[in-house]
Amino acid sequence: MKIYGLTGNIGSGKSTVAGMLREFGAFTVDADEVAREIVRPGEPALLEIVDCFGREVLCADGTLDRGALAERVFANEEDRKRLNGITHPKILERIKEKMSARSGEPIVFVEASLIDRGGGGLDELIDGLVVVTCPEELRERRVASRDGMSPEEIRRRMDSQMSEEEKASQADFLIKNSSGMENLHAQVHALFETLCAEEP
Repeated sequence: MKIYGLTGNIGSGKSTVAGMLREFGAFTVDADEVAREIVRPGEPALLEIVDCFGREVLCADGTLDRGALAERVFANEEDRKRLNGITHPKILERIKEKMSARSGEPIVFVEASLIDRGGGGLDELIDGLVVVTCPEELRERRVASRDGMSPEEIRRRMDSQMSEEEKASQADFLIKNSSGMENLHAQVHALFETLCAEEP
C-alpha cells in the first residue's frame, strides 16, 4: 500500500479533489471526518476538551459545539495548540485503524488540512504529498459562500495555516485549482494515472 497525503489551505478545493479521486477508484480517508468522530459523546477526546476548555464548548445535548470551540481556538494561538495536543494523536491513531482495515488497497489518500513535512503526525504515514493550490481571493470567496463566515473569521482561519507557498514547496505533486472544473478534473486524473503506473 502506498499512502499519499492530500492537503491544501481552506477553500483550496482539496475535498473536491478527494471526490474526484474516489470517482477514479481511489480509497480516501478524510481527517476532518475522523476529527468529528473522535469528539462524539463518550469519546475520550471530548472529555479532555471539556476538562481543558469548560462546558461552554458543549451544546445542550452534550455534543461538541464546534462553532464555539473554533471561535475560541482561532482567536488564541495557545488554545489552538492545546486543542491540537488533545486531538491530533487520536486522529492519527484512528486514521491508522481505518487504513489497517483496508490494507489491500494499492493507493490510499489521506485528506487533511495540516500535513507538515517537517516530521511527526501524519507525515510519518505518507509516501508522498499532493498539495492543492488556489489564488487567495478565490479561496476567500469560496469560504464565504460555503460557510457563511465573516471576512474577519476567514482571515483568522487563513492566518492560522501554513502559507500556501510553504505548503507548495513541500509538495511531491501539485494540483492548481484556478482554471475551472474541467481543468481540475484533467489534472487529478493525470495524477491518479501516474501514481497507479508507479505501483508494482
